[in-house]
Amino acid sequence: MILVDTSILIAYLRSHNTKLLARFQELDAVVAGTIRAEILHGSRNVDDTRRLLEFLAAFPTLGTPETLWDEVELLLFSLRKKSIQVPFNDVVIGLLAVTYNVELWTADHDYEAIQSVETRLVPYSDAG
Repeated sequence: MILVDTSILIAYLRSHNTKLLARFQELDAVVAGTIRAEILHGSRNVDDTRRLLEFLAAFPTLGTPETLWDEVELLLFSLRKKSIQVPFNDVVIGLLAVTYNVELWTADHDYEAIQSVETRLVPYSDAG
């Protein structure tokens, strides 16, 4: 199982690359609720929303444990102390990957900054 970030899903939605789709299936790709929300936020109209919902239905969604929110605040505080600013959603997604002990597949460089403080975050390296 691997957590697929918004950046990778957007890359697929723009390209419809069949190799990327095959990788999703091969790696048992999952998403998080915040990733679903980010994708749906990009919807342009009702038909687009339906298309995105159909696409997202192919991915199991990780639950967000209630205890994660305290961890999010602590990590944001630690990042802020080091003058590192990253989007709130990226911190949530990164900590979900840590919580579920899965690699995070992303093209977003904000996770490198998060990883400098949260060393348990493991980025996925696509060797395939």
